Amino acid sequence: MAFLLHVEFDASSESVGTKMLELLARIGDIVHRDHSEVYTYVFRHDNETKTKLIFTELYANEQVFLDHARDAEFSKLYQQAFNNKAGKSRKELCIRNDINDPLLPITTSILDNYLHVTYIPIRQGFLYRNIIDKTEEQLFIVCTGCDENVYEQLNALVSCVTCITFEESDGNRQLIAVIVQIPNEKISIKDGKPSINTVELVCSQEETINKFKDMINNYFQIQSLHVQTNFSGYIRHTSS
Repeated sequence: MAFLLHVEFDASSESVGTKMLELLARIGDIVHRDHSEVYTYVFRHDNETKTKLIFTELYANEQVFLDHARDAEFSKLYQQAFNNKAGKSRKELCIRNDINDPLLPITTSILDNYLHVTYIPIRQGFLYRNIIDKTEEQLFIVCTGCDENVYEQLNALVSCVTCITFEESDGNRQLIAVIVQIPNEKISIKDGKPSINTVELVCSQEETINKFKDMINNYFQIQSLHVQTNFSGYIRHTSS
């Protein structure tokens, strides 16, 4: 059963946050090398402050989650990053297809007692699907304040290996997606432009960033768009 963890963390200082991301970059290399079914493993600063960090991790199933956490190299770096002076989480979401499906007891213990997660069901979408076509484009987006037509419009325009919408307790609809292909040609869309309050785009490729910005501005009403070019970890596992 695939699930996605989306965590906001308050580092105790900017320097601590920067050091944590450096350690998470090394952790990301280990996970990418040894755990191909950890599909997405992205860590970055918040757009507004470097003391707030955001983590997004997508696992194929619970055993993959447990296996990567038991890795000796991983554990050593993890303990350095998340020591008792690092800071604390402000939000922990576990996004799943079926929240009525019981997790393994050890997974439940970690998520409930250590992370204190809030379990969120998927309203629309899929956590992971394999796309065989080779592409150099890799983008990760988090959209907040989405109207109900954003999911359908986005999937009509681009190819995603992950695309989900969910709602938090305040009713705010959000979308998380890993995009692997943006068509070069314009596509005819009959309906109007769905609205999105904020888009966070994570990508290191300038050409891909500009291509995505052109596309999303053509087909959506966006209040604000923030680009993250520096991040730790990886957007899509190359072997998945």
